[in-house]
Amino acid sequence: MVNLKSKLKQAQKQRGALLVMNLVIIALCLMLFWGTIHMFRQLNDAFSRPAKTNWMENNVQSENYAYLVVNYHEDMVYGGLLSGTKKECYGVARYFEAASMYKAFLQTGDTERATREKEKMDAAYEEMGDWNIAADSIRERLGLD
Repeated sequence: MVNLKSKLKQAQKQRGALLVMNLVIIALCLMLFWGTIHMFRQLNDAFSRPAKTNWMENNVQSENYAYLVVNYHEDMVYGGLLSGTKKECYGVARYFEAASMYKAFLQTGDTERATREKEKMDAAYEEMGDWNIAADSIRERLGLD
């Protein structure tokens, strides 16, 4: 009798432990499932959506030109449409990129390539529209004054 009671208590303890373990496993599976879905959503957003105009304006205002260049090239890869403010922001990106290359070619003494980059800078300046005030900041930042 005593042996049967102890076995019954042991079985009840095991059931309780198994129930807790099953609940933990279910919770972990749900977390893994949610994490996987979240990861795929993030990847989809990162690779399929062109940069938003307000992000680009913030990059210009905060003088984060390098990130603006990254946005520009990503949008070109994914076929981003350039119009209005977005086109002007990308003019700033192209100006910064050309100015950076212009400085690099000047420092290495490659005047032919520097001249080509200067022409790109001038063309990009025309595309900058209302953001052409950023050109002064870019030249100052790169030491081109």
